Amino acid sequence: MWTVLLVEDEAFVRRSIRKGMPWEENGFKVIGECGNGQEALAFIRNKQPDLVICDIMMPVMNGVELLAQVRRENLGTAFIMLTVMNDFEFIQQAMELGASGYVLKLYLTPEKMTEALTKVKRELERNLRLISQEIDDYCENLYNEPNDQVRTIESPAFIRDSFNPSLLILVLHGQTIFDKQDLLQLPLFDTEMSARMHLFTRMGMTTVFCCVPEETKIRIRNTEQRSDFVVLISERLSDEDIHTVWKTMVSRMSELWYAGRSGIFFHQPKTLKSNVYSNLPWSLEKNLIQAFEQMNQGLLNLSWQEIWSWMRDIELSLLRVKEIVLRLDRKFAELSLMRIDSPNACVEALSHKEAGLLFKQRIDRYMAHWKATNYEVTDHTEINKVIAYMNQHFEEEMPLSLLAGIATMDDKYLSVLFKKKTGKTITEYIMGLRIEKACHLLLHTDQPVAQIGANVGFANENYFARIFRREVGMPPSIFRQQNAKL
Repeated sequence: MWTVLLVEDEAFVRRSIRKGMPWEENGFKVIGECGNGQEALAFIRNKQPDLVICDIMMPVMNGVELLAQVRRENLGTAFIMLTVMNDFEFIQQAMELGASGYVLKLYLTPEKMTEALTKVKRELERNLRLISQEIDDYCENLYNEPNDQVRTIESPAFIRDSFNPSLLILVLHGQTIFDKQDLLQLPLFDTEMSARMHLFTRMGMTTVFCCVPEETKIRIRNTEQRSDFVVLISERLSDEDIHTVWKTMVSRMSELWYAGRSGIFFHQPKTLKSNVYSNLPWSLEKNLIQAFEQMNQGLLNLSWQEIWSWMRDIELSLLRVKEIVLRLDRKFAELSLMRIDSPNACVEALSHKEAGLLFKQRIDRYMAHWKATNYEVTDHTEINKVIAYMNQHFEEEMPLSLLAGIATMDDKYLSVLFKKKTGKTITEYIMGLRIEKACHLLLHTDQPVAQIGANVGFANENYFARIFRREVGMPPSIFRQQNAKL
């Protein structure tokens, strides 16, 4: 619901408007009433209503003066002015100050109010979308920039002036979808919240930019409260840059992530540790990759454990941990030539231990797939990459230039080295591989011989039959007859 303040010096008129208009049907809720502009200004500063419906002619401070002061303070509240026929000059001033519209008191009906509210609602939603895009862009920078560059990222003036968040809330929720309604159901605030909040979700964690009126009490103490999520709430933002508070909150969230704790916590500002965004040491990464390339399961387990222990010992930021997981996952997918489901479960895990176990399961799946391809492995890593590619793409054209690119070698050097390591030329190896696959299909499928030849990479049936006879000693059809399963 968008929140509304009624400002009218006649109490009877205020009550009539409050009771007789279709507020909730149009997505609005009246949260207060004031009798003059001065009272209203104090209310707006404290409660930050989304919309003020305001009479023009009032004692102490009139409606136009109130609107002008609200604009000077960048409070970001929409206005609808209530007027009589002879207030035209004031109406003109109000519109110049950015009022969304006006309604003549004489013709104030539910239909007229609905028309005005519909217009304002569109404006509020459009402004919120613009602000949301600004905040999304800002958050993308926070997530993507290295730690030593984040300090150069300033909170955009558009966010500070138009949205002016007073609290940051981090929620670690994993793969569970978390939205505004989930936030409002948490036992955090003592009054109904305004629609003025923005949520940005990345890697199982949501950052909430929240406008909370000064008088709203937060139900949080320095003791853990029950929650299925990990919820971390900042102190009220002062003149500090948002990114400074956010970074220290991520550091605190990382501590809770390593501890595997859940609940609602109040963030105590502290100095950011210098090593929480360290890069994974190459020695640890190299050991893990080499163990994988050598298909050494024992060494792989040890190398993985060393990396996970190193992260825990320095309490590496959970954001950096998830970046490392994504990068290594791509590396193992490339080495094994296997495409499996997205690694979201790893990067959205609710604890460091859970993330590690899930990631280890993915590495094991990659290795099992690589072993299951059943191709020979040499003692040369780059030749093994070429062999792996051949086994995964045996039915495709494989020019020497393509294979040389995979091995990052010169064409001639690859040809010589491949023969040295396998005892076969590249052409002999590919042909042998295709014939091996053809034999399997002949024995285990009912596909026609010509189709099998095409499926394993022979475009011409006669050529397939000739090569098959040369390698196996008989035509494909005879091979099928003599070796068919009983």
